[in-house]
Amino acid sequence: MPAPTNTLLIEGSFSELAEEFAQYIDTLRKEGSLQSEIAPLLEPIRQQEQSEGEPDLKQHDEVLKKLVGAAAVLNGAPEKEIIPSYNLLIHLIHQSSDTDVFLPRICAYLAKPITTSPQFGPTLAISILTTIFNTLSNDDSSRYHVLLAIVAVIRQSGSGYAFEALKPKLTTQLPTWLSAWELDDEEAQKLHLAIADASTAAGDDGLAQSHVMQALQLIPAAEASKPAARDLAVRALASALRRPAVFDFTPLTASDAVQSLRSSDSTLFELLEIFTSDTLDAYEAFVSANPLASISGGVLAEAADALQTKMRLLTLTSLASGTPSRSLPYATIASALRVPAEDIEVWVIDTIRAGLVEGKLSQLKQEFLVHRATYRVFGEKQWAEIQGRLMVWRRSLEGVLDVIRSERERFAREGMQAAVDQEAAAAQGKNGDKARFGDRRRIQQPQQAAQPREVEAVAE
Repeated sequence: MPAPTNTLLIEGSFSELAEEFAQYIDTLRKEGSLQSEIAPLLEPIRQQEQSEGEPDLKQHDEVLKKLVGAAAVLNGAPEKEIIPSYNLLIHLIHQSSDTDVFLPRICAYLAKPITTSPQFGPTLAISILTTIFNTLSNDDSSRYHVLLAIVAVIRQSGSGYAFEALKPKLTTQLPTWLSAWELDDEEAQKLHLAIADASTAAGDDGLAQSHVMQALQLIPAAEASKPAARDLAVRALASALRRPAVFDFTPLTASDAVQSLRSSDSTLFELLEIFTSDTLDAYEAFVSANPLASISGGVLAEAADALQTKMRLLTLTSLASGTPSRSLPYATIASALRVPAEDIEVWVIDTIRAGLVEGKLSQLKQEFLVHRATYRVFGEKQWAEIQGRLMVWRRSLEGVLDVIRSERERFAREGMQAAVDQEAAAAQGKNGDKARFGDRRRIQQPQQAAQPREVEAVAE
């Protein structure tokens, strides 16, 4: 698989290696025409090499045209010789003035079966293509053609191992590669669709849907009604409806190509609108009037069960998001989903697992208490609902603040009163001490008066 850029080292001058390769091709073809064809073209190149002058890459290109044109025969070479012979050709191509002239043709050869190794041919082809990819600089647009060939081989071979090895690169590095290669919209779309086909062949519907959507977004508005755009829009829409994990249809409704289905595939577009914002009742009425097998060539003919299951989950999501009290009785759920009472909890749990709602089931109260619900569409009605809930929340917060303010004021009043009382008590205690001290003095004074006094007697 594509890895950090490296260098392919093969000893020998261009003229020597080109002659050796031509000789090998003649051996495979059992004729000697190629070697004789390039002999006059190699003569001036040899002279330059002997004089150690600057090589004329244009002369290299003339030789490479002959070599690359005959290289298709390498797919019939003995298994052990396929990789070395292609490596030699790759080395020669890197000495051209423009590798973009030759590498796409080599990639086309490798995308075809290797006839001498039916079992290991895809592995050999991927190995060679990976070598080509890694010997090119990160911003070399030739890497685009190489990656297309790698993806084509993986899709044709159905190699799950090769796909799993490539998948991390597609997830982490593909956006960087596309930016560096500066592809136009048509080229980028072609690559995304190739990856989607390979993903589908490997059983990865999620990655396939992702790249189909990326390809859909690259369709210019001016071309949205063209047949190719219509086919891609139908493919993307049908895939999104069938896939159990897709519940958000906003990217589809935002696409000009999908909007063009209003006129070309009105029934399919009507179904999209039901899945975008409507409920199970509308879906069942639609299916009664429009059998799935008759919609857009039967793209949904085998998806009846999957569509009904998804519609039930979406209907429960709408119920949860539109319930002001946040409490959904089991009876309401059973009626909306048209399921028996004993299956209600299973459907609620499935909706929670899908990430559409969060909440708590109460068997005692026979209700589902909604904690969070996903809005399927978000417009004026949803903004109004959020505004209403924010107002309720605001009033609740104002009530809480009033209680806190009242308690704070009461606490302050009680604190002030306690301080006053303490001060008064302290003052009273001080006055009491003075009073008691005065009493002791009054008690002691009479005792002093009651003591006998000595009186001096004076004779007359």
